Amino acid sequence: MNYAALPKPFPLYILLLLLLGLSAGGIFGGFMLTDDPTGNGLQMPLDALEGTPSRDYLIPGVILLFFNGLFPLLIAYGLILQPEWRWPEALNIYPDRHWAWTFSLYCGITLAIWINVQMLLLGPPYSPLQAVYSLWATAIIIFTMWPGVMRYYSRP
Repeated sequence: MNYAALPKPFPLYILLLLLLGLSAGGIFGGFMLTDDPTGNGLQMPLDALEGTPSRDYLIPGVILLFFNGLFPLLIAYGLILQPEWRWPEALNIYPDRHWAWTFSLYCGITLAIWINVQMLLLGPPYSPLQAVYSLWATAIIIFTMWPGVMRYYSRP
């Protein structure tokens, strides 16, 4: 379908901003943690990781970089240009929608899981950023499921 011929629904622009903002933060934080796994660059103490499987921030940084940095960037690209790639279609559980729409839903779920696992492993005291990113995950899911956005990415 030629999506470019259809008017883009306004909530799609909000969704794109959410994805691009998440991507910027994930790339920045992921690079900072992989570059300095001690967490000093982000003023994150290593003792916060006590009781978790990680001895330093390298693995969390890699996960952050890929799942909350590069993944939402790829999705934003897909939502804007709607490339017809075969490889993401293999993971698209909604074949009646463009793969980028489905992956946007995956992104919101991934962010919610990331924050919940982080809170479970690190425990209290909780950071206000965790609440912000929980709401961010919810907003990504809501704007992905917005009826106009769903219609825009529907396939006949």
